[in-house]
Amino acid sequence: MSTSSEHDDQTFLITPMKNLFLLAAAALLLTSPAPSLRADDAESIKVSEFTFTYDKPWVRQQVASAMRAGQFVYDHEAEDLVDVELVIFFFGVGQGGGTQANIDRWIGQFEGTPEAKTEVKEMGGKKITLLTAKGTYLESMGGPFSGNKTPKPDYTMLAAILPSEQGDVFLKLTGPTKSVEAMGDAFLKFAQSPFAE
Repeated sequence: MSTSSEHDDQTFLITPMKNLFLLAAAALLLTSPAPSLRADDAESIKVSEFTFTYDKPWVRQQVASAMRAGQFVYDHEAEDLVDVELVIFFFGVGQGGGTQANIDRWIGQFEGTPEAKTEVKEMGGKKITLLTAKGTYLESMGGPFSGNKTPKPDYTMLAAILPSEQGDVFLKLTGPTKSVEAMGDAFLKFAQSPFAE
């Protein structure tokens, strides 16, 4: 798609000397090697004090509600895998509830007693809490506090809590176990990216 600017209607005179310069510049571009993909080619999003970096197959989306500080989808290439949505929540200083309260609430979004594991990793002087929960997920069709729940068997949730004096940051994704397991390493890399050297 073309874009207009205040310079679109200007005409530039090409003198012989300018013509030679342009030809030399074009030749240099044609003989220069293509740039390689570097770590600094990745995109980023800052939430609270944390800057998360990401690249494909993560695709950033428009947030679906004001409660979300960021929203992404992991674009699986395999046709038998479902693209899974990752949401970042940030509510401000002292908001969002404590770590254990959120862990308990997330586990409570599953039917019965799901298989759940928590892990604490120290990174950048902060204790990052990670959660993996598997079972029948009770998907809420009308928001998190709606009474309309749809059971989703064989679902997995991955979540991370990054503590900060500026306000804790919460990362959470839920989807079919097969699809989530295929992107487990990518989720961990995303969650740890603020501390990558």
